[in-house]
Amino acid sequence: MLNRIREQPAVGKMIAQYDQLPRRDQQALTVLVIAVFLGILYFAVWVPAVNFHNEAVSDRESSAELLAWLEANRDSLEQLADADGGQGSSGVDAPEDGRALMSLVTRSAGEAGLSLQRFEPSGDDSIRVWLEGAPFSEVASWLEQLNTGHGVEIDQASMDRQNDPGMVSVRLTLTI
Repeated sequence: MLNRIREQPAVGKMIAQYDQLPRRDQQALTVLVIAVFLGILYFAVWVPAVNFHNEAVSDRESSAELLAWLEANRDSLEQLADADGGQGSSGVDAPEDGRALMSLVTRSAGEAGLSLQRFEPSGDDSIRVWLEGAPFSEVASWLEQLNTGHGVEIDQASMDRQNDPGMVSVRLTLTI
C-alpha cells in the first residue's frame, strides 16, 4: 500500500523536494506535519467527542430529574388524569393550583403544535417550561392564548434566537 502511494507522481515530487531540503528544514517540516496532524486530531475528533459526551451526561441528568419528579408526583398525576378522563380538562378559564396549571400548559402547548422539552413545578401556582427550536410566532400566539383565555401570566421569560430564521429557544415561568 505504501509503495502504491509512493508511485504516484505528485507524491514522488514531494518526496524528492523533501529529500533536497537541508537536514534542519526536514526536521522542522516533520515537526510541523506532526503538529498539524495532532491539531486536526484534537479539534476534529477529540473536542467533538468530549462535547457529545458532556451533552449526553447533561441530557441523562435532566431525564433523571424529570423521572424522579414524575415518580414523586405519580399519585397526583394519576388523579389528575382520572379527573380529566385522560383527555385534559375542557372549558377551564383559570387554573386553581399548580397541577391544573401544568395540565393546562401541556394541553394547550400540544394544541398549539408546540413540543415542551421540559417542564416542572416552581412553587404552588407556577410552572417552569422549556421549548427548544420552536417557531417564534407559534410561541407568541400560544402565550397570548394562555393569557387572554386562561389568565396565565408570564413571571419570567428568556428567549434565545436559533440559527434558523424565526426559531427560538424559550425558558418561561408561568403563573396563575
